[in-house]
Amino acid sequence: MKQEFEKLAAAGKIEPRHVQLLTQLTESGCCVHRSWGFGKIKAVDTVFARFTIDFPGKPGHTMDLSFAAENLKPIPKNHILARKVADLEAVRQMAAHHLELIQLVLNSYGGKATVDQIQHVLVPDVIRDDWRKWWEVARREMKKDGHYIVPVKKTDFIVYQAQETLPEDRARADFRAAKGLKARVVVVVEILKLIPDLQDKAGVANDVVAALNTDIVTHQRTQPAVALEATEIVSWALPLPGAAIVVGL
Repeated sequence: MKQEFEKLAAAGKIEPRHVQLLTQLTESGCCVHRSWGFGKIKAVDTVFARFTIDFPGKPGHTMDLSFAAENLKPIPKNHILARKVADLEAVRQMAAHHLELIQLVLNSYGGKATVDQIQHVLVPDVIRDDWRKWWEVARREMKKDGHYIVPVKKTDFIVYQAQETLPEDRARADFRAAKGLKARVVVVVEILKLIPDLQDKAGVANDVVAALNTDIVTHQRTQPAVALEATEIVSWALPLPGAAIVVGL
């Protein structure tokens, strides 16, 4: 189609700068509009210089090629949106393999996405039942797998990385990255969920407790409620075989 678009540009029907993007749109056959969402390009009319596109609720919509070049973004056939349109049932079956589906979504959005973005693209057409239950399992599997960075905040990006990181190394990194005792307490609660999967349980516990003991002392007067919460975690949640536990109060 590139040659056809070049002819249209030479005839003044489209701008030369639109040729490459229109070629990409035609080759992918799939696109996204900022308001209408996913679209499937059904036909290209080089006589009247327009596309025919199926959008949700707007089947058979015709669009001027120049307008399309300015307002549509091509997406590959392996994008989650394209996969849902091509074979929704296959994507639904993929949901049984949580990490496979999560990786498909992340790859579709440049290797990272927030929880809200993931939920928006999967619910309700792919995940039709209990999203919370499905997500808890997926989140637990991601935290066990060394390829995913799973932040505490829902607004931060979940990231897939090719290089694997051990769960204990990720736990230590998340704890160090937390700013302030309150934030560290939140991270420790997440670490506790991973304890069965850690090889160096005692080492992680020692590192976390040592830092918490120091923070507890400095927060006793300024943030007593937070200090008490941290003390409770140190007292009953983190004691593990071989871990040197000394509460700093």
